[in-house]
Amino acid sequence: MPETEREQRALVVGLGISGAAAVRLLLAQGFQVAVSDRRPKAELEEILADLVRAGISEIETAGHSEAFFDNRDLIVVSPGVPLALPVFIRPHEQGCEIIGEVELAARFSAAELLALTGTNGKTTTVSLLGEIFTAAEKNVFVGGNLGRPAVEMVGSGCETAILELSSFQLESVSKFKPRVAIILNLTPDHQDRYVDAKAYLVAKTRISQAQGRDDVLILNYDDANLRAFGAELKSRRQAGENLPEILFFSVTETLAENGASWITDRIEIKAETLNGQPLLVELKAPVIKLPGSHNRANYLAALLTALICELDSETVLKSMANFAGISHRLEFVGSRNGVDYYNDSKATNIDAVIKAVSSFEKPLLLLLGGYDKGADFSLLTEHLQNNNVRQLIPFGQAATEIKRQLSQYAQDFQAANLESALRQAETLAEPGEVVILAPGCASFDEFVNYEARGDRFR
Repeated sequence: MPETEREQRALVVGLGISGAAAVRLLLAQGFQVAVSDRRPKAELEEILADLVRAGISEIETAGHSEAFFDNRDLIVVSPGVPLALPVFIRPHEQGCEIIGEVELAARFSAAELLALTGTNGKTTTVSLLGEIFTAAEKNVFVGGNLGRPAVEMVGSGCETAILELSSFQLESVSKFKPRVAIILNLTPDHQDRYVDAKAYLVAKTRISQAQGRDDVLILNYDDANLRAFGAELKSRRQAGENLPEILFFSVTETLAENGASWITDRIEIKAETLNGQPLLVELKAPVIKLPGSHNRANYLAALLTALICELDSETVLKSMANFAGISHRLEFVGSRNGVDYYNDSKATNIDAVIKAVSSFEKPLLLLLGGYDKGADFSLLTEHLQNNNVRQLIPFGQAATEIKRQLSQYAQDFQAANLESALRQAETLAEPGEVVILAPGCASFDEFVNYEARGDRFR
């Protein structure tokens, strides 16, 4: 960001983890900082005290007012704050730049950026990449949507930053330019925020909007939307547009073009490294600890990324074999009376539920529910039929709607909350079966986040 902007007036909207981190960075860079949050003052006492100690006097709570947003040079918006709010209209008309915390971080960091998005599998894949780069003795920052704010990479001394990015975060990027961008998959999600699937697709693909010919965009060939998106970009690049190199990955077929394939126990990669060196690799696939073809796709995306970054293949494969996954993503909790229990609390949309139930051959008792984001639960019908789901137990705020749409599977079972659903499952489950929490919903009807929900299930 130019030197002349360093003493300008900045407003941070939303004082969550990323908002508070943005405040700290802006202060360190010499901005005059104000803050606005819709929550009442009583809920923000601790963070407000920190802000006052830092010298911030312009503080707005219990809502956002147009007057407070006036005459700002820069507004940094937290991911949970929709850019469609009316308070942003006048600043935009006044020429104020409105960005998010990820965009802010990238402008002040010299690290090489690897950015990843998708509907499902983001945290698993970013965490795996973090372990691979660490094993290769790279000075790496891992953050973004999985907990550590992106702005914390500024001043960390990292060579590479690996960022997990949500659609909400990508709404507010403009010049953000990752050297490598990855989109794992695109399926319906956040129907309560986006008017249709196209709007969601547009938000996700913003990850590559500033990339140029020297950059790489890695896409899932097995996802029809991403295959079409990649084919269009390839055609435009070949016509001379300043667009990234497209690399596909697939776990269903061997690709004729550049990219990576994982079929049975063989992996084939044909590409160029970021330094322009040819990359022709045939490998015996490692034995991985996470079940399901969707996880194989996540591992393949990580492998392709690591190898084009010229990391040692033996180190990469060893890291893949050792990676045991992360909490709340098809996490094995334990066994009781011959019944296995799996926590997939992060499965907050329909596609994630489909991937979860498709990962098992044993009969399943599925705990589905929470806070309904407007999902079409009827999309599960075919997959419940084909994947050994013996009993569905709907729970929480969404239980009635789930039971209405999937009545043939819910039968006489419905629970007011997760604890009650788990008690019912424990009563019904027989030795050799699996009880899985794959809720397909947000957690906010009962818990502060999906982690708290998964912890309760344990």
